[in-house]
Amino acid sequence: MKTIFITGASSGIGKATAELFAANGWQVIATMRNPEKGKELAKLSNVVVMPLDVTNSGQIEEVCRQVLAKYDIDVLFNNAGYGIMAPLERIPEQDIRKLFDTDVIGTMLVTQQFIPHFKKRRSGAILTTTSLAGTIAFPRDAVYGAAKRAQEGMVESLYYEMKPFGVAVKSMIPGGTKTNFQTPLNDMTGYEKVSANQRAYLLDGNAEFPLPENAARVIWEAATDGKDRLRYPTDSVCQKLYEQYLSMGTEKFKEYFSEILFG
Repeated sequence: MKTIFITGASSGIGKATAELFAANGWQVIATMRNPEKGKELAKLSNVVVMPLDVTNSGQIEEVCRQVLAKYDIDVLFNNAGYGIMAPLERIPEQDIRKLFDTDVIGTMLVTQQFIPHFKKRRSGAILTTTSLAGTIAFPRDAVYGAAKRAQEGMVESLYYEMKPFGVAVKSMIPGGTKTNFQTPLNDMTGYEKVSANQRAYLLDGNAEFPLPENAARVIWEAATDGKDRLRYPTDSVCQKLYEQYLSMGTEKFKEYFSEILFG
């Protein structure tokens, strides 16, 4: 039985991914800050729910040590994280530091714990949920977007570090997703119309954002397809917008997107 270790598995993409892998016969180690939120997952026979706060380096070391002593992990899925959306000048320093502690440093510290394991077994995959905001810059996203670009930098660098050992390293790139993704700070002051235009752009004519189950299916593909591929947009809308940005280039896209945002 293959095994996947997931951070941030209590809801949204993490939970949907845990359910999908469990349904396909994998052993799932589903970690989250509050295991009470994992009661539904814990009912599944091949899911183990464990507490893990990725801002707690001591807990990271202990949980990963326990897991690696008991399980031969095939896939690490770094999914824990949250967002803040506000004009940069309105974001308190402590909120900036807290987000980076979770989304960037937490991801790096968890990944460090698994690298020796993957090098030794010379196979497996390290997947990380980044964001379309890690490629395309959006207004009110200076902090979250910067964190996600940092994750993308980690993923790309780690790809080269792990390639000689036969270990895949890939980023999962959601755009807008219909989840209860946490944005404890969501300040539109001065950007109310711009935010509405941005939302319309990300919806791309759809009434709602894609479900987390869509992302889970792409994550399954990334974990099992055996392809030497670095980035996986997790739904068709995100794929379209991602390819549009890459094909236009930064300068042309800036002009195009400014027109959408500011009319």
